[in-house]
Amino acid sequence: MGITLPLALFEQAKRHATKDEPALLSYVHEFTSDVSPLVLYQKAKDAFSGERFFWQNPEKTLTLAGFGVTEQFLAQDKQKDAYVGLEDRIRALKVRTVTNATEKQTGPLYFGGFAFDPERETGKEWQVFKDALFYLPLFMVTKKKERVFLTVNVVIYPDDETNKFEAVQAQWEKIANAAVPSLEIDTLVSAKELDPDAFLENAAEIVSLLQGSEDLHKVVLSRRMGLRFGHQVDSGAVLEQMIKTQNSSYFFVLEKGSALFFGATPERLVEVSDGEVYSACVAGSAPRGKTEAEDEKLGNELLTDAKNLREHRYVVDMIEDTLRGFTEDLSVSSEPVLLKNRDIQHLYMYVKAKKRADVTITEIARALHPTPALGGLPQQMAKAIIRMKETDDRGLYGAPVGFVNMDFEGEFAVAIRSGLVVDSLGILFAGCGIVSDSVPAKELEETRMKFQPMLRVLGGTEL
Repeated sequence: MGITLPLALFEQAKRHATKDEPALLSYVHEFTSDVSPLVLYQKAKDAFSGERFFWQNPEKTLTLAGFGVTEQFLAQDKQKDAYVGLEDRIRALKVRTVTNATEKQTGPLYFGGFAFDPERETGKEWQVFKDALFYLPLFMVTKKKERVFLTVNVVIYPDDETNKFEAVQAQWEKIANAAVPSLEIDTLVSAKELDPDAFLENAAEIVSLLQGSEDLHKVVLSRRMGLRFGHQVDSGAVLEQMIKTQNSSYFFVLEKGSALFFGATPERLVEVSDGEVYSACVAGSAPRGKTEAEDEKLGNELLTDAKNLREHRYVVDMIEDTLRGFTEDLSVSSEPVLLKNRDIQHLYMYVKAKKRADVTITEIARALHPTPALGGLPQQMAKAIIRMKETDDRGLYGAPVGFVNMDFEGEFAVAIRSGLVVDSLGILFAGCGIVSDSVPAKELEETRMKFQPMLRVLGGTEL
């Protein structure tokens, strides 16, 4: 799996660079043999622990594994919009980039996530992620169906010699030739639901607000489960367990030093590719059955349940209305179908449209987030109520996580069914939509069902 940099590309990057504004050389190499991004992610543990990410879409037609950080975007100025800040960074980088990339999802792209609510103070457990964290990786392995590519991103100055890239080549060879480390999640010492009584009280108060208001329709309330492990958790082991135990999900892992944010989410926020925009309307929840007959019964009940159908319609209408401002020729699938995961099933509809030429994926993501599935309706009123009722910062939970390239195409999922581990302490997140006829005790049970996927991944038992 050796790589050799074409000298002509290197010289072109040097000519493109100045002392004050170095060029970015983004070199893409296609492998001729089958290469696993997951295996390479594991192999990069020793060299790049704390600087890795992983992404796989539900269809498994795209996998990204990045390790090492050539450049980082960290949004920590509360006065500046993180989405705009990332756009500015990408535009500035694009004009000084030299690349041989011809395939999408190769070459320079940023991977990371935005905070759910940048207007609230960042929680101490989220400090390293701030309002947004995105990596331009040193190495990125891209698997598109059966083809596999390596992107190497290196900063080049006018007086750099070829030995600079030779050092990067040596780093790659070390990873490629490394043994796959043994993977095991350390023993889960304790798992405790946090403040269930406060959740019940808040849910009841929100129900009263909803029943007394003609303008407020839904508020999504979240809660936490606290975890403690014997030692720092291995992100590679978490990733492997997610892939083994979950299906029909986006898998994502984002490391930042000793902090790890991860999840297996069923929900796409937005994808932009070749001028097309795709989104998904996911809302309403029911458990999976223990038998095929029970599962079918629960699914049919979900498809006809007035409360869940109303919640889902809020999401469909908001996404459709929002996307009309950015697109043309918008179409929505005719009726909800079931999106089934191991522990839970949801109502699902599909959205497709043609993007206007002047629109970026970050603009669309900013406008969509949070959808009524994660925030509520109306959007800003629901966010204000969440800010009042929830004492803890959601951080990246429930927010857009994914990637964007230099042409402002890419994909963002909604970071649910997710968890955060810092050193040996962890938090799992779960939320549910509160509407006027919600029963707080039932909503509490729904959150327990939503804790289950990541609890199982981390070695916990059934709730």
